[in-house]
Amino acid sequence: MLIISKNNRKDYYDGVAGSTGIDKTIVYEREEKELTKKEVPIFFVHGIDSWQKNKNSAFINFRYHNLKKEFQKDIPLMTYFIIGFCGKLYVGWKLYYEISREYIKDVITEITYDEKYISSMIDNSGWRGNFSDNLNEIKNFDALDIFRKYYTPIFVFDSDYNITSIPNNGRYRNMNSKFFINPILKNYEFYKIFDSFQAFQEIQMFISGVLGSNEKNVIEVEDKYKITQYGFDKWSFRKESNRKSVK
Repeated sequence: MLIISKNNRKDYYDGVAGSTGIDKTIVYEREEKELTKKEVPIFFVHGIDSWQKNKNSAFINFRYHNLKKEFQKDIPLMTYFIIGFCGKLYVGWKLYYEISREYIKDVITEITYDEKYISSMIDNSGWRGNFSDNLNEIKNFDALDIFRKYYTPIFVFDSDYNITSIPNNGRYRNMNSKFFINPILKNYEFYKIFDSFQAFQEIQMFISGVLGSNEKNVIEVEDKYKITQYGFDKWSFRKESNRKSVK
C-alpha cells in the first residue's frame, strides 16, 4: 500500500511499507479533515435535531455517564472518543490529572481502552441506562455507510478535543467536540489496539476490499464486456460515419 500524506504527518504504522514493499495499486491518500457541524453524522451530534431523531441512542446516553464520587478526587475529568477503524468502532477514554508545580498546574493525560477498568469506576445509577449496554451498542453499530461516504478507512469523534486545563467544577463535557476523517492514530495511542503491522494490514485490506470496490465502476465495466460478449461493437448503437479516413 502506498500512503500519501498530503500534510506530511507521520503515523505509527507508516514504516511497515518500507519493510514489506509498496503495492502502488493500493493507495491511501491520508489527508486529515475536520468535518463541519452540518457534516458530522447525526449519531454523534448532541443537539435538538439529534435528540428528536435518536432519543434512546447510546451515542447520546454515553455522554452522561459519570465517575463514582470516590474516583472524582483523583480523576477530576474523564472524556471519551470513538475511533472508526476499517469498518468497526472502538471506544477509548482520556483521564485527566492535574499536577501542581510551584505556581504552574500541568495537565497530565492518560489514554486507555480498558473497558473493565472504566466500567469499574462508572456510576450506573443515572437515568441514561447501563454503561455496558450503551458501550456494546456503540461498538456493534454498523458505521459502514460513514466510511463509504467519506471514502476513508479511519475517522474519530473526540468528545472534548485538545483540553489544556481542567475547570474547577470538573464538568467539561462535549464543549469542544470534533469529528475528523483520516486522523493520526498515534495521537490516540491506537497501537494499544493494533500494532503497526496489524494496523497497516487492516487499512490495506479495507481500502482494496471495501472502499476500492466502487459499485458504479464495476457496473460500467461489466456492461462494457457484456456488450462485446454478445457480438456488438462501438458502432452497434450509432451510425458509422461515411467519411473515409485520409492517409
